[in-house]
Amino acid sequence: MRAYILSIGSELIAGNITDTNATFLAQELVAVGIELIHVTQVGDDRARLVATLRHAVSEAELVICTGGVGPTDDDLTREAIADVAGETPAIDHELLETIQAFFASRGLVMPAGNAKQAWLIPSADALLNPVGTAPGWLARVNGRIIVAMPGVPREMFRMWREEVLPRLRPSLPNRVIEFVNLKTLGLGESAVAQQLDALIKVEHPVVATYAKDDGVHVRVSVSAGTAEEAGTLLRPVVTEVRRRLGNHVYTDADRTLAAVLLAELRQANQTLGIVEIGTGGRFGSLLLTEPEASQRMRGCLATAATGAPTEATDVADTARQRFESTLGLGVVAEIKPAAGGQFEGTISVALTGAISAHERFALRAMFAEVQRRSALNAADVLHRALLAAP
Repeated sequence: MRAYILSIGSELIAGNITDTNATFLAQELVAVGIELIHVTQVGDDRARLVATLRHAVSEAELVICTGGVGPTDDDLTREAIADVAGETPAIDHELLETIQAFFASRGLVMPAGNAKQAWLIPSADALLNPVGTAPGWLARVNGRIIVAMPGVPREMFRMWREEVLPRLRPSLPNRVIEFVNLKTLGLGESAVAQQLDALIKVEHPVVATYAKDDGVHVRVSVSAGTAEEAGTLLRPVVTEVRRRLGNHVYTDADRTLAAVLLAELRQANQTLGIVEIGTGGRFGSLLLTEPEASQRMRGCLATAATGAPTEATDVADTARQRFESTLGLGVVAEIKPAAGGQFEGTISVALTGAISAHERFALRAMFAEVQRRSALNAADVLHRALLAAP
């Protein structure tokens, strides 16, 4: 089965929002063995939308639309699908009652305009939306499947997994696709690729690297007839990736970098105080995104760079003493302008107390990128120090 993703909304075309829905769906399609052949964005123009839909169904058996199912006049996905199907939408009274009940549960009366969201055509089944007012559609048109879902990610993610996938599974290929995603710190993408060069060149299992905000990810994926066969192919390659990258791998699970570091602090029975200078407080902010931070972090302080030389070890000692933690982490960024609007930076990271470490990193990038990478440098030093500690 081939798929075509159509992201709908003028706000996408204008660059006002990022299309995270297409990324999510692309990953979901790969996981169930559907070949994605195209991703397109189109604005809120009915004629263009109809033309794009007609082109999509001429190329793919499955067309997935996100966005344009709201109650306003510029939400045109339903109209476009109806045009392609040659059918006229009408209010489905059961859907209308569901939407009215959604508003009533919040002590509100449904605005008259929301009745549009209860439209349905004969070729479409409604897809329920328990966390929003916009039901989706799954239409079957000339042997093709057109799915329409809300553009709000939390609504779309749930609708895809609870409403769409169960309807598609009988048509999916009898293949099992398994993957492991290993997240790494301390190596750039080119360095990771160099260490995994021989594995990357093998066609199956597929080993691929991706530079992400939380480090470089290594994805190992296989396609097989059974889960047992997939696991047999996958395990030795994952083991070899781990062997080659060593402690640079910080997780192979769906866990955040912050969650991993906090868990490592808990396992080592350590608490942490942080002082950052010139980094924008990026590392402390990273750890504070997780609930467990309250158990392991005693405090964090961020200041602007003063221009005076500052030793990271002194800063780490200050953090430990100020916040009465077993470990103090100091991050000092010395950043100066360079050519082409970029900045050169030296990031010094020191860990003092029950466990100690001290490293420097040279960076050249845009100012915000230097600060972002300073947090990864700090995470890398802390991660490796905790793993190496008795």
